[in-house]
Amino acid sequence: MIDIVLCASGSDEVRIVHDLAVDRDRPARVVRRCADLAETLAVTAAGIGDVVLIDVTVRGLGRDVLTSMMRDAAVVGMRPVDAPDTTALGLRHVVPAEASVQEILAAIESASVGEQEDAEAWVQEAAPDSPGPRGRVLAVWGPVGSPGRSTIAVNLAAEAAAAGRETVLVDADTYGPALSQMLGVLDEAPGIVAAARAHDRDTLDSDALDSLLPLVQPRLRLLSGIGVPGRWAELRRTALDGVWGALARRGELVIADVAAVLEEDEELSYDTAAPQRNAAAISALEAADAVLAVVSADPVSITRLLRDQARLEELGVQELHVVVNRIGSPVPGDRIRDLIASRLPVASLNLLPDDPVACRTAAWDGALLAESASRSALRRGLRDLADSPAVQGAPDAAVPEPARAGPERRTR
Repeated sequence: MIDIVLCASGSDEVRIVHDLAVDRDRPARVVRRCADLAETLAVTAAGIGDVVLIDVTVRGLGRDVLTSMMRDAAVVGMRPVDAPDTTALGLRHVVPAEASVQEILAAIESASVGEQEDAEAWVQEAAPDSPGPRGRVLAVWGPVGSPGRSTIAVNLAAEAAAAGRETVLVDADTYGPALSQMLGVLDEAPGIVAAARAHDRDTLDSDALDSLLPLVQPRLRLLSGIGVPGRWAELRRTALDGVWGALARRGELVIADVAAVLEEDEELSYDTAAPQRNAAAISALEAADAVLAVVSADPVSITRLLRDQARLEELGVQELHVVVNRIGSPVPGDRIRDLIASRLPVASLNLLPDDPVACRTAAWDGALLAESASRSALRRGLRDLADSPAVQGAPDAAVPEPARAGPERRTR
């Protein structure tokens, strides 16, 4: 006997319960009728029911909630007559709400038999990958401190766009979102939150995504951040995983500015419905084709990077490019290069000069370095970095030679 947890609208709920109760020989029974999504989640978490039969338009239902629900039971969706055919939220078993009880039972039996299969395939179902070219995803990260992650991310994206590459810049820093202000964008609507919600509700198509990506420079679009750190809980892991795929299909290059902290909360990790504080950074690093690790040219920042190596490996980071920022006296760049290269396996190592005046001027003007300090050594170093394999992608499997930037490069 298959135990069903039912969450449906009034008329459909009454009809299904009645039809199942009439014939006691049927292989399924309704063991709980839930009034809303919260009750449904509580019931399944308590281990009640083998299959959840739920209206896909119920308030609050999304991919993230379904991910939690499918850990405890199989799920069959019911689509109302007025809901579009695309409303399936990645579910493998969906029936029309007006379907006969025989059709509903067939879907329930199929879901019950394939419950383990459905759970294992849910990640791919929740983030389907469409055919066609895929852009390169680059996560700009760095250890705790202020090594200049956001400054490098925003100017690197601008240089890539100026070089002719369609670029999407994403503010995924949930501790100190700042890219809108750095670009002088007045409208700080949280685009990344809207994108995550749209993906969670299965409505993040190309038109919806384009509406969230204002053009801030020729060939450069921005997906703005959460605005204030307190909104971090609105970025759920499964929704973000799908957003990266959608962005990669949208542009040639995606550059994501992420926060430093990569730990997972052990207490919250047992509660699968709870948001994770560092979900945005972890999701971005796992989805990235390459990670650009930014450190300051000081022993504390470099040591923090070396200590974070194990965590980066846990997240599956294979292509790691290091940018040492704020190079200047008294320590020469070659000494720092040798120190990092001897202790950390990197695909490339780049040095950028210290130029506080140019950075302060750009910050107060809400401008790019290309606009406020176009002839500075820092701007030239970033332009060269934008042309490097770290951003462009290596043409083959060979590991590129470490690039030299800043004062050690010849000016153009």
